[in-house]
Amino acid sequence: MKEERAITGDDYLLELVAFLATSARGCIDEPPMYGPLRLIEALSRLTDLPKYAKCLKEDEFLRNIKTEIEQKKQSLVFDVQEFQDMVDRIVLQVTKELKRRGSTSLIPPP
Repeated sequence: MKEERAITGDDYLLELVAFLATSARGCIDEPPMYGPLRLIEALSRLTDLPKYAKCLKEDEFLRNIKTEIEQKKQSLVFDVQEFQDMVDRIVLQVTKELKRRGSTSLIPPP
């Protein structure tokens, strides 16, 4: 019987890369609303990075974002407006948190 090994940060990063690459390909042929669903799923997965990359600390704000995503992401199937409202709330929450933490730009200065 094969022994299961723990997922490392490198493993998790490769899984994220694979998810994003296959999502990009899928967005070419899929209905347009699948793109936002795939991006919100990627966001949810990114919030788990601290579990695998010990150089990152657990972040309560990101855990709360993940919880909201997991509760509402399937709403796209039956209520597009609810899904859009969830995405809008997350964008607003992240913007407020960036300001609260003093992050005014995601692009580092030259």
